[in-house]
Amino acid sequence: MTAPVSAAQAGGPAPRRRVFFALWPDAATRKAIVRASRQAVRRSGGRAVPEANLHITLAFLGPITPEDLDRVLAIEPPPCRPFGLRLERLGFWDGSRVLWIGPAETPPALLEFEQALWDGLVALGFTRERRIYQPHLTVARKAQAARGEVTAVTWPVSGIALVESRPSPRSARYEVLREWAFA
Repeated sequence: MTAPVSAAQAGGPAPRRRVFFALWPDAATRKAIVRASRQAVRRSGGRAVPEANLHITLAFLGPITPEDLDRVLAIEPPPCRPFGLRLERLGFWDGSRVLWIGPAETPPALLEFEQALWDGLVALGFTRERRIYQPHLTVARKAQAARGEVTAVTWPVSGIALVESRPSPRSARYEVLREWAFA
């Protein structure tokens, strides 16, 4: 029996890694989000996002090379002070069948930070998505629209994370590669 051969050993390209920058909630905030959205997720008939995967994406970089990952890990994100984010709005996207919660009003600090982060990433050669940034936290996939309210959750945002998405049979598994605290 022969050992498996990696792409690098076979002379092929190194595997690409799916990474993104995210607001990554602490354990208490995650639990509050699950409690606040539980009824809406049930009404949607969708598959709840695992508690450990809850996040708000800031910048999805997509499948990147190991060299790109090294450059991203070495950056210093733009400065930002901690801010509060109030998740109180329930939303649904038909095309992707995603049920989400997000802020009714996005804090200016978040919009400014997201723009500055992308400015730095574009300077490194990454391409920004064309759509307007709408912060949201996916709570269910393969869902139907769910009416009703969610209990507001106030999230004390104190930093960001660089996260890798790894496929698995039930849902993606996320691994935090690096975290940066706001000052």
